[in-house]
Amino acid sequence: MPIDKLNHSAWSLNQAYKHICRICRVRYEATTGEKVELDIGKILSPTAPGTSRWQTINLDGQRQLWQALRQGSVHAQGRLSQHRNPTFPDHDAREWIFHSSQLVWIPPEHWISGVLHMDDGSLPERLELQDGEYIDIQVPRFMVEAIWTLPPQRPIEPTEYTTPYLELIKLAISENRITDMDQSKKEALVDWFMDQHIEGEPLSANLAKAMATIIRMPSSQRGGSKRSW
Repeated sequence: MPIDKLNHSAWSLNQAYKHICRICRVRYEATTGEKVELDIGKILSPTAPGTSRWQTINLDGQRQLWQALRQGSVHAQGRLSQHRNPTFPDHDAREWIFHSSQLVWIPPEHWISGVLHMDDGSLPERLELQDGEYIDIQVPRFMVEAIWTLPPQRPIEPTEYTTPYLELIKLAISENRITDMDQSKKEALVDWFMDQHIEGEPLSANLAKAMATIIRMPSSQRGGSKRSW
């Protein structure tokens, strides 16, 4: 894909994490055929034994994001501060102040040596270092979506299921000898459908008109019927 076609918008770490977790769950479901459900009981109860499959997959998503940042597979930016708050650790005081207004790239070694504090609803994600702190951390959306993509859809297995309406449409095509080059007039098809019955009941006028529309080519609907004679 040309670089000018890429989505250059940024995601917060929390947005990227949610995307990765969703992809991990979809991949797991596609591989195992098992539906992963959110187990609220285990999340809310501190005494609930073990973790749910949903939690395990989310933890794996977090690990994958952390590994990608440490390896440099995903580049992140943040606003850096190397100024300690002289009043820290007073109540509600932040240890690092005067964060830069400009986003700077975060090198992989800072992800290795730093401590990441994820968004808990009250504070944004921040990467704490021994001599500084990054806040307002963002990652390029296209990088995340390029690594964590939806798995290919499974081929749809053919089915022999049908309905009386589908069978009636097939019969209409056969009896009226409809082809892509030989289309009947809609009015004639409507009359034909109105003479038919499904489970002993005649078709309504609206249904007959809809079925007559379905079996004709869109070009015939725009420009009248096509006939070879």
